[in-house]
Amino acid sequence: MFGYFKLMYPAPISEPISTRDSNAYLLETLRISGLNFRNDFGVGRKIWRVFSFIYNMLILPVSFPINYTIHLAEFPPDLLLQSLQLCLNTWCFALKFFTLVIYMDRLELANKHFDEMDKYCVKPEEKRKVRDMVAAITRLYLIFVVVYVLYATSTLLDGLFHDRVPYNTYYPFVNWRINRTQLYIQSFLEYFTVGYAIFVATATDSYPVIYVAALRSHILMLKDRIINLGEASNEGGSDRDSIFKSLVDCIKAHRTMLNFCDAIQPIISGTIFAQFIICGSILGIVMINMVLFADQSTRFGIVTYVMAVLLQTFPLCFYCNAIVDDCNELADALFHSSWWMQDKRYQRTVLQFLQKLQQPMTFTAMNIFNINLATNINVSSVISKGTGNSKKNIRSCRWPNSPLPYTPLPAE
Repeated sequence: MFGYFKLMYPAPISEPISTRDSNAYLLETLRISGLNFRNDFGVGRKIWRVFSFIYNMLILPVSFPINYTIHLAEFPPDLLLQSLQLCLNTWCFALKFFTLVIYMDRLELANKHFDEMDKYCVKPEEKRKVRDMVAAITRLYLIFVVVYVLYATSTLLDGLFHDRVPYNTYYPFVNWRINRTQLYIQSFLEYFTVGYAIFVATATDSYPVIYVAALRSHILMLKDRIINLGEASNEGGSDRDSIFKSLVDCIKAHRTMLNFCDAIQPIISGTIFAQFIICGSILGIVMINMVLFADQSTRFGIVTYVMAVLLQTFPLCFYCNAIVDDCNELADALFHSSWWMQDKRYQRTVLQFLQKLQQPMTFTAMNIFNINLATNINVSSVISKGTGNSKKNIRSCRWPNSPLPYTPLPAE
């Protein structure tokens, strides 16, 4: 697994690298959690898969309400708020993990679409861009890992400093309130068990932005190819058939990107919708705890937790917003290309392609609102301002348009 750290740096052209390598470390993390992408699990790994699924989707989410029921009177306000924010997040994590279990095959389908996109990256500069993109996305995933591990470790140290457990989950045979030995036992039990879930959460929280960021890189490369369409010097000659073939390749690449969106959309839709709902509630609890109850040492853990929560929504909204702008630039690039110098067959195909490019690639949350920066701000303000302004903010979210059917290419 740790061999994938070499992907942090752009590989040379001589080394075979593909777009699917950008999510190699992410998929390896999911494989450790029990998702069998390669159909090579033996008996031992199948037993581990059952344990991992039960813990992530049942034991961990239920342990918090059980602990509240038994020990609610013994919770100080700051510890209760700190535990409650993690409780809400674990419920959302269980939903995201369950969604990935159901749609596991779609992640591999998305990677197959990436392989199709790579076939159109034939120029040396495009191959270098693919390698730069793989390195950049790998570093982005490692940012998730660093922030999440920093939160888990800082929470453990803060708990030991204040003579309390870090996450306050329920263990039937351990009670940290009895003596310091029980405190240390439960603290390290929580650090390794909840820490395992936090490690898996780096993948369940980052997979949307990892895949969408790779898609955006291919959109930008497609835009560069469209800009050069119709120019004989960039097509390898003045042969009209070769120029037309370059246009057809751009159309096929764009169609592959749309197929990729159809493959990944069902996974992102439900998970980001749940994340939008839970994110505002978590941030509200965090702010109350930081302002009213947390001391100086606890605030460092709270800050790292806020960073982890913001990583769950903001980067994805940013890339989805950028993709809409890039798709609009695709249509402009095609319109300003040298299509008017070509024959009628080329011009008719360009008109059909131009019509399709005017429909941007958008990702939606449960088909209710588009995933973008405006929605991210609106959803946060809905929860923070209360019910008085929530209806107004929800009405401001634009409902997504239904996609246009892809017009078939004319016969040559």
